[in-house]
Amino acid sequence: MDQYILVGYFIFGLGLSYLTIIAFRYWHIKIHQSKKYSHEVRITPFALFGVAFIYATLLYISTGELVTRWVVASQQ
Repeated sequence: MDQYILVGYFIFGLGLSYLTIIAFRYWHIKIHQSKKYSHEVRITPFALFGVAFIYATLLYISTGELVTRWVVASQQ
């Protein structure tokens, strides 16, 4: 059961990761909009999955035991 919770956290982390990278892109464009030679910020799979892994780890550390107990109790 724990592996399904981890997969759920990772999928949720992917969404948060995508929103985080979009927010950083918006912030970068806002700061450098008038600069002619400013580079474009892109979303790479490495960054997306790396940040998602960090989010999933933090979510699991903070709420994993509580969610696991809740799921096990609801199945009985």
